[in-house]
Amino acid sequence: MPVNQIVVTHGHEENIGGLEDVHARFRHAPIFAPYRSIGVIQEPTRLRLQLYRRVVWGVPKALKQVRSLDDVDNTLRTTSYTFRVIETPGHSRDHISLFEPTQRWLFSGHAYDASATEHWARESDFFSVIGSLQTMLSLRPERLFPSNGKVSRNPRPELAEKISALQRVSKEVARLDAAGMSVEEMVTCLFKGESSLRLWTSGHFSVANLVEACRSYNALMVATNDDLAGIPPSRPRHPVAPDSPDSSANESADRGDMVR
Repeated sequence: MPVNQIVVTHGHEENIGGLEDVHARFRHAPIFAPYRSIGVIQEPTRLRLQLYRRVVWGVPKALKQVRSLDDVDNTLRTTSYTFRVIETPGHSRDHISLFEPTQRWLFSGHAYDASATEHWARESDFFSVIGSLQTMLSLRPERLFPSNGKVSRNPRPELAEKISALQRVSKEVARLDAAGMSVEEMVTCLFKGESSLRLWTSGHFSVANLVEACRSYNALMVATNDDLAGIPPSRPRHPVAPDSPDSSANESADRGDMVR
């Protein structure tokens, strides 16, 4: 299968570290990236990598030949498919996912992680992670292609459960916070202690970061709810249309299923 286009979902080193080699092999294929990622692709020193990241993945080589997805109106077309760029920040500020609306395929990159959330990176944003998961769920995908390569053939329950799991953690943190527990006490109470990643990453990933992220999220939600409390509800100007039928209940839109 020929490679005609290359897309970067975000500017972390494990995603952009091989771009120079990829470009050398497929010089005819344009490389696209979110606008916010281009700076670190062209000047990787902006990443300010911790020691463990430099050891594990190395420092990416600079690559100037990269184009913004804005140049193609955030839409990538092949001979058979059209992929729309969906902003899904949280894991990183610049993260995007790709959605094929006819097949209802969602390529989520690192915006969705099926594993249990038991640690957190300092720069990840809890509010944005949940918002991006809700955005992906609203697309009603029928296939989910995450970064770990494990394709989900029924992703909506998985996305909904991930949202619920994160919200459950935040509610537990709110409960313990109200009881006067410290972050360290909450780490022990909820997760039976700190993750070994805290040691190996010098605190970049840790359970304490997750607790702090939940506290920030809870504070934001309380402030938002307080602001909304004084706003009277408005009536919809037009009748709300019923939800469209679930296409997964009918014949699958996945061409591979038709063949199988």
